[in-house]
Amino acid sequence: MTMLEVRDLEKTYSGRFGANPVRALKGVSFSVEAGEYVAIMGESGSGKTTLLNILATLDRPTGGSVLLDGRDLAGLKDSALAAFRRENLGFVFQEFNLLDTFTLRDNILLPLVLGGKNADELGKRLEPVAASLGITELLHKYPWEVSGGQKQRAAVARALITRPRLLLADEPTGALDSQSASELLRVFSRLNGEGQTILMVTHSIDAASHARRVLFIRDGVVFHQLYRGEGSNEALYQKIADTLTMLRTGR
Repeated sequence: MTMLEVRDLEKTYSGRFGANPVRALKGVSFSVEAGEYVAIMGESGSGKTTLLNILATLDRPTGGSVLLDGRDLAGLKDSALAAFRRENLGFVFQEFNLLDTFTLRDNILLPLVLGGKNADELGKRLEPVAASLGITELLHKYPWEVSGGQKQRAAVARALITRPRLLLADEPTGALDSQSASELLRVFSRLNGEGQTILMVTHSIDAASHARRVLFIRDGVVFHQLYRGEGSNEALYQKIADTLTMLRTGR
């Protein structure tokens, strides 16, 4: 069942001080099935961040459409976007985006509080999410008191606590050491195995090799994709590396 459908997506930015307009996206089309784990890769300036921002409803396209469960996101009024994000999308960022004056518990619960959930509902949702991510004993701590990996687990918990249809991750391992990155990727694989749909933008071949499918974007278009199939992470890693070499050298 198709959850996300991107059709002929265009994004043009007006040039500053009379400069020529910049076409960041040039007719991007792809779909994501419910339960998929998709990584998007591309060099800086390829358009992948612009694409993610549009999927996250943080930016609007110049042309084309994005449909989530058949609903055209372009039809949402600005006043409805915050509630839509909170109810349908979960976000994991490279820099965690946790509030230092809030405990991990309060950071995780913030989307539910903003959504008007009652105290009983907060507790019911927090306990299993925190336990599944191994941070129950850390909930009383502040972000500055825990490691980068623990911060990112709290950020994942915050993203999941709303039970999002789609989890969007922007370079989620970019600020982590290798051990914490590996632990986070194992968490993502487990979540996907439990049915969570994940779309991740990453520069990391290792991170992308944990996905089930990899889309490559260059100069504002999707030009290639790889499927894991029954292969291992190592096999997909090599395919990704070969594709990136082709992208850089043209061979």
